[in-house]
Amino acid sequence: MQEELELESCVICEDALDGVHQTSCQMCGGKFHQPWSQDSEIPRCGRISSHEEALAIVYLCNDCYEGRRP
Repeated sequence: MQEELELESCVICEDALDGVHQTSCQMCGGKFHQPWSQDSEIPRCGRISSHEEALAIVYLCNDCYEGRRP
């Protein structure tokens, strides 16, 4: 018997994630669509930002980036 694997959903648009064009939000931990090439048709459900104190690049979902999540 083969088990059907349920795909995870994006925390922003709720569409299925493909396992490739996705990442996790540094603030809330939710997974969201992140296209890794500019010509990709994957939605942009997050942003890349810099964390000045840690001197690091972080990935944030659109809700956390825009301050909509508590």
